[in-house]
Amino acid sequence: MPPFVQYLVGLFFTPLLAWLETLVLRLVLARCADHPLVQLAQRYDPAAVARACASYYHADGTKGAPPTYSVDLLVRAEIVRSWADSCSDRDLEWHLCSNLVVRFFVGLPLLAVAPDHTTLARFHAWMSDHQPAALFHDALAFLDQVDPEDAASTPQIVDTFAVAAPAALPPRVANLLLDLIADLFAAWLDHAPPALQQYLPPLDLSSIHHPARPFDAIARQALLVQAVSLAQRLLADLQPHLAALQAPARPPIARLLTALAKVLADEIHVDGSGYPTERTDKGSYRIISASDLDATFRYHDDDLTLGYNAAIATTATRMRAVVVVTGATPDSETPALLLAQQQAARLPLPPYCIMDRAGGTGAVRARLDLVSGGQTQMVAFTPQAGGADPTRFGPADFRLNAERTSCTCPNGITSTKAYPRGAGVGVHFRFLASQCTGCPLWNACRGQASKPKSHRTVFVSEYQSYVQRADAFNTTAEGKALLAQRWQVEPCVAWLTRYGGCRWARRIGLKAVQFQLYQACAVRNLLRWLARERR
Repeated sequence: MPPFVQYLVGLFFTPLLAWLETLVLRLVLARCADHPLVQLAQRYDPAAVARACASYYHADGTKGAPPTYSVDLLVRAEIVRSWADSCSDRDLEWHLCSNLVVRFFVGLPLLAVAPDHTTLARFHAWMSDHQPAALFHDALAFLDQVDPEDAASTPQIVDTFAVAAPAALPPRVANLLLDLIADLFAAWLDHAPPALQQYLPPLDLSSIHHPARPFDAIARQALLVQAVSLAQRLLADLQPHLAALQAPARPPIARLLTALAKVLADEIHVDGSGYPTERTDKGSYRIISASDLDATFRYHDDDLTLGYNAAIATTATRMRAVVVVTGATPDSETPALLLAQQQAARLPLPPYCIMDRAGGTGAVRARLDLVSGGQTQMVAFTPQAGGADPTRFGPADFRLNAERTSCTCPNGITSTKAYPRGAGVGVHFRFLASQCTGCPLWNACRGQASKPKSHRTVFVSEYQSYVQRADAFNTTAEGKALLAQRWQVEPCVAWLTRYGGCRWARRIGLKAVQFQLYQACAVRNLLRWLARERR
């Protein structure tokens, strides 16, 4: 190429690149005009989210080089991550490098270098710790402006689903204890001051990081004895010096010490001589993996998942709340948590909360009424009390006096034999066989297999009034119409688990999974709005 031509090309190189970029993007956007990211780029601006994350970079430029990528670009990249099934950092890097529509959405020039996976991972972790709900609340506020919905008069439907944790499962309790011991050793060496290092016992860490593999019961028991003795020794040596640690170093070490003590209490039985064995009676909130101390087992319809229990509250158009709790948390506790999250965000509460039978008990209805201050009523089918035979008389068929001192059966027989249960959760009333002999309702009350000299016990809950009002409301036209709306939550759960990447947690820890669900629900709300606009 002649020097004069080289000079002209160099002189107009920047305008030529801009022209070429405009030409290519024009062709791409013309072909992909209906792409959700193209539509979203034209309709939704996450500037408020970028302002909330502005502290990601130092305000003072003298502390380092100017940032290569703007916060707005990184925020838009997080939207792309959720759009691409909550993908990994490397997959997100691939999208930014190779997908022209994605580059247009985040604002990357045609020939600019995309951020690598380490940059994306740093911002993702920072946003998870400091601004986890920024995108979710901003998208919700945006939709309330462009597609108004009166939250104070719109019922919300609640449902839950499992999120599996990417946690390593040790083969036995001894290995779990050794993993926790190894983590505690590393944390103490990293965070404790030199004056406190002497309290670590001199141990061969190779036997802890790489324990012997037992092949028989005797070797397994020997490994358990070794792990339990080490755990007990560490707790006794380090626990008294926890208060002497600096404030930033104390939480991670305290968390490991608490986990070690919990595993010993939940999994190990020590007899009078100090000999340890594994417990056969396991609790619900057990620590299963040393890599994820927040994950527990979730039992649901014979399905066992190690991870978390995610709950969403949605209307016909958008999800208004999402809560992630550890897997062993019952579904019945999630409605109150969803309302509490909306209260913390200063959002109006719904008049009704619709759920399956997990929300139908009196205790759940009373808790929801208390949390909402009487603003929200639970709408759900009431479960059969105590799992009794539905063909027999249940507690709802018995009448209780105002003082809760007597109970009258359907045949008019009154019992005063009251036995309080627990901490004021209800009263047991006993009807003796001498009171019921010759009763024409014997089979309907006790069943044909009941013995002639047996007594009938009726448990009347403190929340019976909630259940009675719910049964009456469910038979009304309004109650039937609300119960018929429960199906609308199923497409949201299906999208989040099948297409939103929320069946598996991308990172470990309760905060990370909560952030993943926040992001996925925000993008889902925006995509549903675009679909309604197209229709």
